[in-house]
Amino acid sequence: MMEPPIFRKEQACAICHKTGVVSEIDTYKSTWFFCGSCGCYSREQKDRYPFEALVSALLPLFRCVPKLNGFLSSLGRKKQGVDFYRYYSAQLASGERGSWAGQSDMVTTELRGAGLLQDWSGKRVLEISGEPGFFAQDLMQEGADIRVSAFADDVARAMTEHLGVKTLTYDFNTDDIVRKIESEGGGPFDYIFVRYSIGFCLDVPALMRSLSSLLTPGGLLYVSFSPASRAVLLRWMFDDYTYLRQYTEAHLTEAAVAAGMLPCARFDEGSFHWNRGPYSLHWSLRPFARRYFEAGTFFKTGGEQDVVQWRVALVYRKG
Repeated sequence: MMEPPIFRKEQACAICHKTGVVSEIDTYKSTWFFCGSCGCYSREQKDRYPFEALVSALLPLFRCVPKLNGFLSSLGRKKQGVDFYRYYSAQLASGERGSWAGQSDMVTTELRGAGLLQDWSGKRVLEISGEPGFFAQDLMQEGADIRVSAFADDVARAMTEHLGVKTLTYDFNTDDIVRKIESEGGGPFDYIFVRYSIGFCLDVPALMRSLSSLLTPGGLLYVSFSPASRAVLLRWMFDDYTYLRQYTEAHLTEAAVAAGMLPCARFDEGSFHWNRGPYSLHWSLRPFARRYFEAGTFFKTGGEQDVVQWRVALVYRKG
C-alpha cells in the first residue's frame, strides 16, 4: 500500500494569499495544494513522473502498436500544451466538430430561458480562449459581431482560415486583454464568454476587472467551469496539459462582485465520474489512479459528490 498521498502544513495559499492549513496532494504528474480557507486548489507539475524512465525506454519498441503507444505516452512526458494545440489545428482541418457540436445551441437556450438573450443579431461578443472556434462561428452566423481569442498563433490562424472568425492571440497570464482589444479597435462588448478555460488563469480578480471594463453597462459575463473537487485531481492526473487552478463558485463570484458585476444566473451543465461512465479516465489508466485513491482517505472523505466532476455556468451582469 502506498503512503497517503497528502500532508498538511501552514503556508500562504497561492490563490487567496491567506496563511493557514494547506494540504499538499500527490498525483501521478502533478502536486496539488488545497487551501482550507478558500477551498481552491493550485497545481505544480512534477519534474519527474514515477514511470517516466521506464516509458522512455519502452516507447521506441512499441511505436508500431498504437494503443500500447498511447498508454505508455500517458505515463510519460509531453511538452505542456503542444499536443493539445496541434489537435485543435487538426480538428479544424478535418471539419469534424466532435464533442464541440451543439455547444452554441445549449448556451443560447440557457440565456434565452433566463431572459438574458433574444437573438444574437448585432450583439458584440468576445470569447476568451475559444478554441477551436466552432462556438464563435455559430454566433457569427446568427448575426453576432464576435472576436475569439486563442492561446497559440497557429490555432488562431487556422480558426480564421477554416471558420472565417475574427481572432486574436491571448495568454491569461502574460497578456493584457484590455490592451489587446483596444489595439484592434474592439469593444465594448454585450457578452463575454470564458468557457471551461478559467482554470488556466492564475489571477481571477485581475481578469474580472479587465473583463468588466470591456463590457457595456448591463453587459453579461458568462463563465463555465468545473468547481474545485477531488474528482478533477483524479480524472486529469495523467495529463501534462491541465488546469493550473481549481476555483470555487464563491471565489469567482467574490472577484466578479469586486469588479462591479452581480450574479444573475447559474446553469447546471452536467457531470461525470472520474472512474466510470462517459468522459471518465481511460480504463487502462484507472488502476494507476486507483492506487492514489486507495492510499489514503483524502479522495474519499468528500463522499460521492466530490469524486464527480461537475460542470457549471455562472453569469454576471455589469452594474
